[in-house]
Amino acid sequence: MADKATKVAVGMSTAAAITAALAYANTKTAQASGNGLSPELVNLLAVIAASSNSIDDSIIDIINEITKLAINVQGWPPNVNSITALRVGVGVAGTQMPYIAVPDGMTLFIKAWGLNPGWLQVGSSLSACVSINQSFPLIPNETVWYAVQNAENIWIAGTVAGCFACLTVERRKGGG
Repeated sequence: MADKATKVAVGMSTAAAITAALAYANTKTAQASGNGLSPELVNLLAVIAASSNSIDDSIIDIINEITKLAINVQGWPPNVNSITALRVGVGVAGTQMPYIAVPDGMTLFIKAWGLNPGWLQVGSSLSACVSINQSFPLIPNETVWYAVQNAENIWIAGTVAGCFACLTVERRKGGG
């Protein structure tokens, strides 16, 4: 990123180019009238000279805004500073997952515990998770992930007693 002196130089060069264009356009009028620079051009030069700090600040503001926009050009979510991970016992009749907020751009990972005696059935409701036609099956050690706002939107049923689901999600400071 350019230093402040370079930014000021760019601003002043732009102002000088505008002034030169106006002076050239005013040349015929000034020569015909026998005067030097026109009062409008003198006023423009005075304004440019007086506002060099303002031009500098404006250029810096514009560059800062462009930098903010360019920081995340790949579209990925920003990094996080923590995770939440837990194992949840899953009943045969279905279990709602606990309240765990999932930050925007992140996903909730669900893994069927490796020592499960049966498979899990993942659904969006109690009735869905106990139905083999409306649920997603997970055999032991298999994973699935969902970009949901909260883990409590997920219901899981075990096909036999003694099954567990392992959940993990990245977290930001403040719990989101």
